Amino acid sequence: MLDQLVNALPDDRGWEIIVFGSSPLQLGIDSHFLSGDVDVISNDDIAEHCQRAGLLKGQAKIYVEPCASAAFTVSPEWFVRAFRCGRRHVTFTFPHPIDILVSKIKRLEEKDLQAFRLVREKTGHPDEEELVRALRRVVDIFRPAFDEESASNPTHNTQILWRELFCSDIDVRATIIAPALAERRLAYGGAVGGLKNVLSRIKPSEGARL
Repeated sequence: MLDQLVNALPDDRGWEIIVFGSSPLQLGIDSHFLSGDVDVISNDDIAEHCQRAGLLKGQAKIYVEPCASAAFTVSPEWFVRAFRCGRRHVTFTFPHPIDILVSKIKRLEEKDLQAFRLVREKTGHPDEEELVRALRRVVDIFRPAFDEESASNPTHNTQILWRELFCSDIDVRATIIAPALAERRLAYGGAVGGLKNVLSRIKPSEGARL
């Protein structure tokens, strides 16, 4: 499918494609872990090119699903763990499995649980400590959703996941949210009275307008 996508994109320019969802797990961990779609984020709109090549939903059994970047809920430093490779005029980026898995927690359907089981079975990771660290990096997923957003419950989903993977309960607020926010406050000057106090000591230059 990715080779078909390369052929569908004009070769008079370079393309950057992030492949996320379950497809990288199929490619890198278990070829039998099949997914009906290939979720991608592109540096430019590829829908028209995919449509002409018959690669979109309803056109192919396994289809390309162009997504907005917001569809991939991930930590800011995910890119440093990612794998990149070139295929002619297209550069593909495949996120690390831990980032792919964490991005599934907001939804956590049965196929998302299957992805966790697969990676644990094949690699032994993530263990509890690794998953806690990964979730602290994306702590904002536990904030209340806007009314217009789906009624997902990442806190409840995390509790389900813990019982499924580790046969134990987890206090999400005490184990993930509170430590992550404490670390954030420290990074923003919490050790010296908080960012607000630091900014209050900064005097604007003479004549400056706020």
